[in-house]
Amino acid sequence: MQVSDMVLPDLPLGVVGFYTNETVPRSQPVIGIAFSSCIHMYRNMKIFYKYYLPTVEFNTCEMEVWKQLMDPLNHNTEVIAALTESFKSIPEKVLSTQSRNFLAMSEDQQLEYLEHLTELPSRKVPEIACIATLKMQSVDRYSVSCLVVGSEDGEVIVLETQTFTQIAQAKVCTVKKTPCYMVTTGLFNVDYRITIATREKSVCVLKREWPEGRLLFSTDEHIIAMEVMTADNSIMVICTDHTMACYSKKGKKQWSMNLEHRPVAMTLVPVVHLGVTLTAVALASGHVHLYDGKARRDTLFVRDVVSVMKFGQLGQEEHVLIIVTGGGNLMLKILKRTADFNAHSAGVEATASAAIAQKPWLIPKKSKLFLEQSLRERENAGMMHEVFQLELNRLRLLAAKTLLEAHMKCDNSIGSGAMEPVRLTAEVEGLGPVFRVGLIIENTSSDKAVIGLSILFHVHTSNYKVSHPYIKVPLISPGSKLKFPTKVEEVFEENINPDVFFRTVTGQGGEAALVKVLLLKHGRSAPVLAATVQMPPTDPMMLPYEKLQSTQNFEHNT
Repeated sequence: MQVSDMVLPDLPLGVVGFYTNETVPRSQPVIGIAFSSCIHMYRNMKIFYKYYLPTVEFNTCEMEVWKQLMDPLNHNTEVIAALTESFKSIPEKVLSTQSRNFLAMSEDQQLEYLEHLTELPSRKVPEIACIATLKMQSVDRYSVSCLVVGSEDGEVIVLETQTFTQIAQAKVCTVKKTPCYMVTTGLFNVDYRITIATREKSVCVLKREWPEGRLLFSTDEHIIAMEVMTADNSIMVICTDHTMACYSKKGKKQWSMNLEHRPVAMTLVPVVHLGVTLTAVALASGHVHLYDGKARRDTLFVRDVVSVMKFGQLGQEEHVLIIVTGGGNLMLKILKRTADFNAHSAGVEATASAAIAQKPWLIPKKSKLFLEQSLRERENAGMMHEVFQLELNRLRLLAAKTLLEAHMKCDNSIGSGAMEPVRLTAEVEGLGPVFRVGLIIENTSSDKAVIGLSILFHVHTSNYKVSHPYIKVPLISPGSKLKFPTKVEEVFEENINPDVFFRTVTGQGGEAALVKVLLLKHGRSAPVLAATVQMPPTDPMMLPYEKLQSTQNFEHNT
């Protein structure tokens, strides 16, 4: 249902949503809408702040032309026409908006405009080309973000969203390029990467503390849309020549494919529970193709030309594809929870993979080094076989020793096979000498309950004392877990040696500094699971004053 309807002052160039603080209860997000040279901030569907890009100095040649135009002696048609040609000799990217508007006027309008112009324009307002957001210090969904603005002058400006002040500025590239799409990854306070697609058929990258970006690669035709894969930062682009290509994060082309029709939009479709990230590409024919790399996994038909797509959470639904068409329609496509995008379920034929498997290998020619190596192997075949058998037997012996040691210690914290489907974990809390050992027993089975378990602590009584060395475990339902906290106290003698406090760190304590936890099963002679807990050293400041005095007496005696 439509919530509100607002009249915008100008044609919007981009819309982003972000949070400005992490207070609890959480505040409403801010919507930033970019216009010609300013950004309007809306909260609760009401404007509360306007940010204007900082002005820049005019080009020297352009300023000289304006000085001559301001002279009343030059206010005639012939001189204005000659000076207008001087404007046209300046590259259009460098020209200000005021100069471009002056060139679009007729001769009478130019003369009238100069007569009413009272002061010489000295600074120009840059135009916004694109806008994006970048997380500040956390990847959490509701964490604070900053605004990333790309201008027509080839500048990238980063704004802090609480005070709306400029915190970073850089150029897109060494050669002036105009950004049209930006994709941000990372965190501003840690390390970030801004991938920028430009109108000059190229893609640049900008990283933290770089004064200017670097060119990654160039395309043959103009770029329609760009996305960055979250797994390996590879870059997916669709171009006006009906192609979709993938580039590595260093700009190396990995693959390219031709599309059936002209692409118009693209977005990523991350399906977390399946561990796959698809790429949705909308075509001018009204079809939306879902690709996993180069393989097509599914196809939608929306009966209209897609204008923009976005995939994410909407309300209680975690996987929703939002489509806005050129006819003004809003479509919501909810992904089924039983959806499967592997090759078999998607109906992809195996002939393509079989053809790849039958492709001949590129075996290099036999070099002189290869021939010498093969001759050496034939001459010393017996000795090489003996060395190989010796190393193989040594590896088998090491594996057998490791297996025997693990069997003697019974350090298996996860049950599998014929054992109970349980997991045992332990955590130690406290500074000493009294520690709190929390044991967590989890039933990993989805349909089987566990009963008849008990916990037994095995410690050296001269070093540690357990308050409840034997604990009976009640029934554990499938998929649930239970926690059993137990107090373990470190025992000291009357005359304490100061080295005792560091025995667990230096390793002098040996097995005496370990606490072994055994999970027993009724009716079995061997423990089901076992876990060894390395106890931390006791903080000397936590001991009573009498114990500290005995420590000092020990030092005096020694």
